[in-house]
Amino acid sequence: MPPADTEQLYLKLAEDRLHGKLGDSVTEADLMRRYDVPRHTLRRILSRIVNEGWMQRRTGHGWAFLPMIDSVEAYRESYELRRFLEPQGLRSPSFKLDPAVLSEQRKRQEFLHSAGYKTLGQVELFKSNSDFHEALALMSGNRFLAQTVARQNELRRLIEYRQTLDRDRVWRQTGEHLAIIEMLEKGLIERAAKLLDKHISGALKEKARPELFGP
Repeated sequence: MPPADTEQLYLKLAEDRLHGKLGDSVTEADLMRRYDVPRHTLRRILSRIVNEGWMQRRTGHGWAFLPMIDSVEAYRESYELRRFLEPQGLRSPSFKLDPAVLSEQRKRQEFLHSAGYKTLGQVELFKSNSDFHEALALMSGNRFLAQTVARQNELRRLIEYRQTLDRDRVWRQTGEHLAIIEMLEKGLIERAAKLLDKHISGALKEKARPELFGP
């Protein structure tokens, strides 16, 4: 199966799970019949899903989906938690700027802001956004904060896929990422933290609305 078709199957499986078309547990045989896909291709996709944290292999037989953010209310709560945590990570006494990581994030965000926002798919854009926030959290020097931010990204993955892709919003948000990076490069940590707070608050207002989630 070509990579593009594999990606479409991955997204179809995610969509079916979000819409309740797949139960809490499934078998490979059921999925092979449902999607008319060979076992080796299916296992590659299931391994990817396991690595992303929304499925695990059941003891003995089959696969089980893990709990995810699956409602507007839970989505809003996740953003509120991130708003509490992520700016404080920059303000932490243990925060340590990593110039190499920040430089790599600048390159990625500049590409997204100039061109990538027009062409990349939902999965790639989600990963780029998650990587940015997780990079900042890691620099906080607090392993539990970093783990929490990473876990929140895992939990919201499927509901992000379900939202209509708004490329203008992606362009604005990558611009906000670049502004945060600029403040960090200048050593203006408090200003970076305030921009991060504003960035997350803005995303919460824009994205945690029922009409954006579809039926």
